[in-house]
Amino acid sequence: DYAGFKSTDIVIEAVVENIDVKKRVFAELAKNVGPSTILASNTSSLSVTEMAKSVPDPSKVIGFHFFNPVHRMPLVEIITTDKTSPEVLATALEFTKKLGKVPVVVKDAPGFLVNRILLGYINEAGRLLEEGGSVEAIDKLAVKFGLPMGPFTLADEVGLDVGVKVLH
Repeated sequence: DYAGFKSTDIVIEAVVENIDVKKRVFAELAKNVGPSTILASNTSSLSVTEMAKSVPDPSKVIGFHFFNPVHRMPLVEIITTDKTSPEVLATALEFTKKLGKVPVVVKDAPGFLVNRILLGYINEAGRLLEEGGSVEAIDKLAVKFGLPMGPFTLADEVGLDVGVKVLH
């Protein structure tokens, strides 16, 4: 049940990447939290602006894009909408830092920032593979270059199904 939710400062939903499901969760949460509670979505690609339409006060809505695997990836995209209040953003920044993560503030746009960059990285890895490189060699070179993991390991850990959903 929602006992205790009225006194929360922030609630982060982490349900399946489906806009209709997230909107229903937000609408239900909005009825069960206090007036100052921040509602956040852990989304990798869905419109936070669209989610915010399902709550009475869209200024209290923000997105968090945690990267997989969470324990190895330091960045968190903080997704703002045109209606996100400055106070909500400031709280989200402080919260992210307390989690030991590095916040990157982005606007709500398709792919946010990192997925747009990631798409080029994954595409280039595919080109290298097509030109005769091996999965192992490409991943090893990416790690040697300084990335936390290679593109094929990343795709495997995140899941190809998630990648396809993000592309859409």
